[in-house]
Amino acid sequence: MSIKLNNISYSYESDTPLEYQALHQISLEIDDGSYTAIVGHTGSGKSTLLQHFNGLLKPSEGYLSVNGLKIDKDTKNRDLNALRKDVGFIFQFPESQLFEETVIKDIAFAPKNFGMSDQQANEVAKKAAKMVGLSESLFEKSPFELSGGQMRRVAIAGIIAMQPKILILDEPTAGLDPIGRKQIMDLFYKLHQEYKMTIILVTHQMNDVADYADHVIVLEDGKKIADTTPRELFKNKQWIVKHHLSLPQAMEFAFELQAKGINFEKMPLTLSELVDELEKRGIQHE
Repeated sequence: MSIKLNNISYSYESDTPLEYQALHQISLEIDDGSYTAIVGHTGSGKSTLLQHFNGLLKPSEGYLSVNGLKIDKDTKNRDLNALRKDVGFIFQFPESQLFEETVIKDIAFAPKNFGMSDQQANEVAKKAAKMVGLSESLFEKSPFELSGGQMRRVAIAGIIAMQPKILILDEPTAGLDPIGRKQIMDLFYKLHQEYKMTIILVTHQMNDVADYADHVIVLEDGKKIADTTPRELFKNKQWIVKHHLSLPQAMEFAFELQAKGINFEKMPLTLSELVDELEKRGIQHE
C-alpha cells in the first residue's frame, strides 16, 4: 500500500482564536514495502502527520491517497473503516491500552471488533503472538502479570493480528532499556522483511534510522525540509548541525576519524559498516 500526500496542511482549533497550523503544504510519497523514518524536533509535526495516514486526522487543505483511497477534509469516517484495518498504529507505551483478562483475549480483541468469528480471531491471535516472540505458555495468563517488555509485545501482537499492510510506529521503544529497544526494533524489521509490511517510524533515535530505514523524511516547524535516504541525509554533517539534529554513532565516529586523516571512500552509516572499514585498514576494535 503506497501513501501519497498532495500539498496537505492541517490546523488545530480552526476558525477560533486558538487556531494553530501544525502542517504546511506537505507533499511526499511513501512506497509500498518501504521502511520510512520520520524525524524532527518535538513540535515539528511528526505525530500530526502520522495521524493522517489512517484518517485519525483529515487535512485542512490538500489531500492524501492511501492505496488509492483519497482522503480530504470532506471524507466521511464511515469510508475509513477498511483503511483503519489495513493501517496499524502503535503509539508510545501501547501496553497502557491492555485491558482483557488473558493475553490471547487481548490480542484477539481487535480482529473480533473488525468482524472475525471467535475461532478466526483466536487463530490469528495465536499466530501474531508467536510472530512477536510470545510463548504459548503465556496465552492464558493475565497480561498484567507479565514483564513490561512482554506487555508491549502483547500490545504489538494485538495490532499485528489485524493483519495490517502498513504499520505506523510512534516512538515504539519509549521507556525500554537498550536490550529491549533492540529486540523490539529487530521485531519490526523482521515483519518488514518477511511479510513485506510497509513500516513508518517516528523516532528520535538516529541509530534506528541508520540501521533499519531505507527512506527518511525530516520535518521542521510543520514543513518538510528533507526527503531522502539515510545515507544521503547523514553524510551532510553541516546540514545536520544547522538543523539541530544528531548523527548515528557510527557516522559521528567516522567523521572524527576523518578529521584525524582516516578517509573513507563511502562514509559508514552503521556500526557494522564502520567495523568493516576499519578492519580493511588493519585497525583493530574492541
